[in-house]
Amino acid sequence: MKPLFLYLNLLLLAPIAHASSFDCSKATTPTEKAICSDPHLSALDNQLSISYQIAWKNAGEGDIVVRHQQRAWLKNLNEQCTSPQINTCIEEHQTERIRALNNTPPFDPSSVTEYKLTQASRSFDFVIRMFPIIQGPDDTTREGPGRVLVFAKGSATPLQTIVMDNIFASLAKGGQPLTNTAKLYDYQGLVNVGDFNFDSHEDFAIQNGNEGAYGGPSYSVYLYSPSTDRFQLSQSMTDLIASTLGFFDVDTNKKLLTTLSKDGCCFHTTTTYTVVHDDPIPVSREIEDATKSDKYILVTTQRMVNGKWQGKSKHVPQDKTP
Repeated sequence: MKPLFLYLNLLLLAPIAHASSFDCSKATTPTEKAICSDPHLSALDNQLSISYQIAWKNAGEGDIVVRHQQRAWLKNLNEQCTSPQINTCIEEHQTERIRALNNTPPFDPSSVTEYKLTQASRSFDFVIRMFPIIQGPDDTTREGPGRVLVFAKGSATPLQTIVMDNIFASLAKGGQPLTNTAKLYDYQGLVNVGDFNFDSHEDFAIQNGNEGAYGGPSYSVYLYSPSTDRFQLSQSMTDLIASTLGFFDVDTNKKLLTTLSKDGCCFHTTTTYTVVHDDPIPVSREIEDATKSDKYILVTTQRMVNGKWQGKSKHVPQDKTP
């Protein structure tokens, strides 16, 4: 029998249209191999896929919650089910998940939290529809899967709808999300708008969680495409934010992006990037290294030349640094 477990890993990458099975020769993880080698687990896997399909289709707008939960279940399965009792563990997880999927409640409109953002952009309005699975302390944050509806300014019809597995909203007084703020080591905007690729069109980013360096905010960055009148995910800019400390700084005059990163308390790197074909390309950086002495900081200034960093260093007394 060819189980559908492998398919479950793929169906989470996009909304489901039709079920499909994969040959067990493509199994790679220990859980996949265990399912392929056990007819009982394979049968449970098929039933789980059917239950998932039914729950996903019957969930209405809440389908993204079902998908979010399935991602979490798969992650937990792969983390917890290891040798030597892997088969027993998988069976328990499969049975529990099938039961949960079969008991998925019908969509409840009251479970959606909606934010209408009309001041974040000159050209676009945003409606954020969230299923807040996690509520932050003191009611200051919301987190969960959701949809981002993008409207041309003043339009009643969405220009585009973006499905997100997770959205993180920091709330100001009054319960509205923060927008267009990137204060370091602090809550940042749910939506940050700017011309990130310097083509004279507004782009935007949605905070997708706090998966950045040192638990900092992470964003999905979308660049406007004039040819399609749509926004497209920029994986390179999304990855750039995830690897540094919060949202990058945008200098529209110099057409540069700037990031800050660190290694521990006393090693900081400020890097500037130009944007070529919508991708950030590093051009210069300054490194402040205070790990070598408590009396001075080693400051290194470099530029990228032919794909290599070149520059010079100097010692700056601790009391002379900003």
